[in-house]
Amino acid sequence: MPMIGLCLTACLLGLTARAGATDPTIPPLPKAVSSFGAAVADGSIYVYGGHSGKTHTYSTETTVGTFYRFKLEGGTKWEELPGGPQMQGLALVAHNGTIIRIGGMQPRNKPGDPADNVSLASAARFNPKVNKWEDLPELPAPRSSHDAVVVGNTLVVAGGWQMNGAGQTPDWCDTLVLLDLAKPGAKWESVPQPFQGRALTMAEHDGKVYVIAGLTPDGGTSHDVHIFNLATRKWTTAPKIPGERMNGFSPAAVVLDGHLYVSPADGIVYRLSGDKWEPTVKLQTPRFVHRLVPIGGGKALALGGASRAGNVAECEVVTPTKGH
Repeated sequence: MPMIGLCLTACLLGLTARAGATDPTIPPLPKAVSSFGAAVADGSIYVYGGHSGKTHTYSTETTVGTFYRFKLEGGTKWEELPGGPQMQGLALVAHNGTIIRIGGMQPRNKPGDPADNVSLASAARFNPKVNKWEDLPELPAPRSSHDAVVVGNTLVVAGGWQMNGAGQTPDWCDTLVLLDLAKPGAKWESVPQPFQGRALTMAEHDGKVYVIAGLTPDGGTSHDVHIFNLATRKWTTAPKIPGERMNGFSPAAVVLDGHLYVSPADGIVYRLSGDKWEPTVKLQTPRFVHRLVPIGGGKALALGGASRAGNVAECEVVTPTKGH
């Protein structure tokens, strides 16, 4: 084996020791779910919705509309908050202490009946001070299996598709949409995307929007990383995420101490370093369709998701190592 291959193999073998650990102070999610939304605001983790059934099996019984909060300082259990529509494939972001829910997919069929899945255009904001949701302007079109970030006061939504119900072909989204959260009465603005993809992840890094990996209309997976500059409305690219084919299917991303990390299906947490992604640590439970959220001290929390054995409830603290 060439020397480069030997070095990489040794590095990856070293990662299998353990990336993170379950933390007894952070209990498992109330229900094992994948394809849900998660965000952090004012020292609390918020989790909304998700798919609780078997992979690729959807019905009114497999998708939840529950909403939970866990306080990182002194919390002992997940607190149930006022929920809403049953949905999965949604995005959840934080803005000025509030939590914003965007889009999602909702099955309309009962268990055992043919799948009848539709995407939603709804958007809503939860104010923890009054414990209530308020409606935001609906998306220009229904969208699910997308993701979102906030840059300053601008909500940015990218990727996804529009599921149109039983027997109907989904429409893949080809625009990124923006909403000015600081402007009362603001309307969504659409910007062309240079790609079509869903089951992707997003992160705000250095003032830019990173749209990472995903599934493609031809049934494949993409390891591409697209960068959107909000100031110039221009797109560029970053290095592709590494690893196996499944690494392109719904990874999770987080920014810690100014560094961008991605957690794909192989369980390795990669850090973007210049023109490459370098491996740092490995999850105890490799997962996908999960979420990574920052919890302070240079650490992240891996929440829920799907593993090869099924949906995951355990929360795993991730402490990335220094570069190799």
